[in-house]
Amino acid sequence: MMQNTTMQQPVPQILVEPDAFRVSRNAVLVAQIRAALAVCVHDDTQGVGGLLHLRYVATNNNLPLDLTDNTLSSNLLLMDRFCKELRGLGARKQSWRVSVLGHTPEGAGMAAPAATVIDLVKAYFADSRLPVQCKEIRRMLGLIVHFDAHDGRLLVGGTPPISPDASPGTLKIR
Repeated sequence: MMQNTTMQQPVPQILVEPDAFRVSRNAVLVAQIRAALAVCVHDDTQGVGGLLHLRYVATNNNLPLDLTDNTLSSNLLLMDRFCKELRGLGARKQSWRVSVLGHTPEGAGMAAPAATVIDLVKAYFADSRLPVQCKEIRRMLGLIVHFDAHDGRLLVGGTPPISPDASPGTLKIR
């Protein structure tokens, strides 16, 4: 009698750099966000998802530079390309689940740019009548986001602590 002992292949992990996105059917998309958003979109009916890593604003010596109309326009264009790539993989917009996770460093001047970009993303998806689950985390250290493009699971953990007393913690969104 033969046994079927098929081994499952490991799911590939793809790093998503700042101001970039990745879409996939079978990968875990990973982003290390700091003063940035991870916009995660998943289509339950097609097993397709994507992660957009969107910075709030450029910084200089940990202080935000002015958020310009040019920057916001670039963000809108990047979101359009992201959604187009998702539809190219067969994702149907009416079936999308949208989760936005934001990291805002505890520091001078970061709350206003963060709120502006979060509001922009929420309004972008609200125009399509898509509900947006949004969570903003304020802490000095960044976050590491793991998003399973196939089943839509989103796991969030802290970046490694600098001091031995600090704890990275883990937050499960879905």
